[in-house]
Amino acid sequence: MELQVWDACLDAIREKINPLAFKTWFFPIKPISFSGSELTIEVPSQFFYEWIEENYSTFLRQALKDVIGPEARLMYSIVMDKSQGQTVTIELPHQNAMNRDFIAESRLTGNNQKQTETFDRNLARFETHLNTKYTFDTLIRGDCNSLAFAASKSVAQSPGQNAFNPLVIYGGVGLGKTHMMQAIGNSVRENRLSERVLYVSSEKFAIDFVNAIQNGKIQEFSSFYRSIDVLIIDDIQFFSGKEKTQEEIFHIFNTLHQSNKQIILSADRPIKDIKGIEDRLISRFNWGLSADIQPPDYETRKAIILSKLHQSGVNLDESVIEFIATNVTENVRELEGCIVKLLAAQSLDNREIDLQFTKSTLKDIIRHTTKQLNLDTIEKAICSYYAITQNDLKGKSKKKEIALARQIAMFLAKQLTNSSLKTIGLHFGGRDHSTVIHAINTIAKKVESSADERKKIEEIKKRIEILSM
Repeated sequence: MELQVWDACLDAIREKINPLAFKTWFFPIKPISFSGSELTIEVPSQFFYEWIEENYSTFLRQALKDVIGPEARLMYSIVMDKSQGQTVTIELPHQNAMNRDFIAESRLTGNNQKQTETFDRNLARFETHLNTKYTFDTLIRGDCNSLAFAASKSVAQSPGQNAFNPLVIYGGVGLGKTHMMQAIGNSVRENRLSERVLYVSSEKFAIDFVNAIQNGKIQEFSSFYRSIDVLIIDDIQFFSGKEKTQEEIFHIFNTLHQSNKQIILSADRPIKDIKGIEDRLISRFNWGLSADIQPPDYETRKAIILSKLHQSGVNLDESVIEFIATNVTENVRELEGCIVKLLAAQSLDNREIDLQFTKSTLKDIIRHTTKQLNLDTIEKAICSYYAITQNDLKGKSKKKEIALARQIAMFLAKQLTNSSLKTIGLHFGGRDHSTVIHAINTIAKKVESSADERKKIEEIKKRIEILSM
């Protein structure tokens, strides 16, 4: 019986997602039992369960409702240890309490009372649109986002009562801007500082604004947004050129700011570089603090990978972690995507995740070709390890850390390549051969006398090896 019920659910789900996703995430699921209105299914891992819950729970609930009825319940049986066949059963949560709607409180008085009652009746219930997985606990802090992180924590502790209003977080795609902004909102609500927190994309704001104009509900729209305590708007660069939308934002901004309500914005570039935004808005957006997020350095990338693995309850070999951290350098989202794809492939194939399996699985994401070990590879590894630029390494800076990195680069260049002293010196900033000799001797002595130095050199060698594969 459970097989027929599950097949009927699959038929309903198949129509709503792409074939590859359906095959990847629903073929491995096995129906275990069906009793009354409760269906139990088995999934191959904890990670598999979490992925289904996060991405396909809506389709599952609707399918269960259509096939079994409104009282349908779903239970997961999760394979926790494949070698021992151990499983654990978990009931699917039917609601996420953090995403329940909240009753709006009117902030209008006097002659607007009748209008207020209409607003309360029609727009009183709203979704915060916050994703509860975006918290400060799951956000990795590094040099790349330290200012934005510190400012966000401050805002979360005293929304609207700080100097960072508005708080503008800017940076490239996939660097964690949305995560950081929503972490503020989730923290505010968790600490019961306010329930009226709203996250909205600039696209949704603009679409809702146009719909309000078309339906003659612009006053209700404005009243709703002016009643928010913490307003979070993502990707404000998309307001560029939208004059009417910008005018509405201007008035909402003024009302909220004057009422000491918190405004949090994100953009893909500094506010001053966004074309098509009115000067008066740019001026107001610059009233508070603008904090940028840069691509993560090697250490932060590695920490992100380890955090993702910890959340999934999975351990990976150090060489696999280093391979991903070394080759995915610009985008946190892509970094996490590599882990998701790797764990999904492992769940389906039931294979050990080694370096070869990783390269094969991620070949479409990491276009990694075989390289010959050369001075450029050593240079890249050194810059990655010390989080410095090529200009730093080859330049004239005598800062202790940069000078040490330069000496190690020359030492390894002599040790690992057939390059002459003259070639090495020229490559690393036009140094003469005596400078190279001094660098080699200095590092050789450090390695001979210090276990920590030997460990450091071995770590860099591993990174060079990965880069040269």
